[in-house]
Amino acid sequence: MKFEDAGRTLDRELAKLRKFLDEEIHPETRQEMAEFLRRTSGHLAKLAERLEKAKR
Repeated sequence: MKFEDAGRTLDRELAKLRKFLDEEIHPETRQEMAEFLRRTSGHLAKLAERLEKAKR
C-alpha cells in the first residue's frame, strides 16, 4: 500500500468514526472518547518524532 493510499483510507475511516460518534454515541461516552483521542494523538506525535529522528 502506498502512503497516499493509506492517507485516503485513514480519511475515510475517520469520516465513518465522526458519523458514528455524532449519530450513535451518548454525550458521556463522547467525552470519554474525546479524552482517549487526545491521549492517543499525543502518543502518535511522539511516534512521528521518533520516526523522523530515525530517518536522519
